[in-house]
Amino acid sequence: MIKKITTTVGSAMTAAVLFVNSAYAQSAAFFDNPQTGAAPNAAAQGTLGQNVTSIINFFLGLLGLVAVAFLIYAGVLMVTAGGNDEQIGKAKKVITFAVIGIVIILLSYTIVTFVTSTLG
Repeated sequence: MIKKITTTVGSAMTAAVLFVNSAYAQSAAFFDNPQTGAAPNAAAQGTLGQNVTSIINFFLGLLGLVAVAFLIYAGVLMVTAGGNDEQIGKAKKVITFAVIGIVIILLSYTIVTFVTSTLG
């Protein structure tokens, strides 16, 4: 059994090495600006306010993903409870806190968007 697996893996690795395609290298400037190949200028990087807003929005999106992960976790807890009232109660608490978190995240996003548009 192990010999068969080893042979299969070895054959796959050999085929991958023999039939790999060539990768053509790009100049370092390509990664600065892929459309033109030129290095970005200071104006293309945005203002401090735009950068701070981008960072805040990134973290709010990350927190939104965490809240959705908690909702999924709570759903799995509830489905696998098997009639255990303690586990169902724990799942309901997690769902409640996750929904409260999502509401807070949405309100935070709304406030950041409002302040950004107001200040320009």
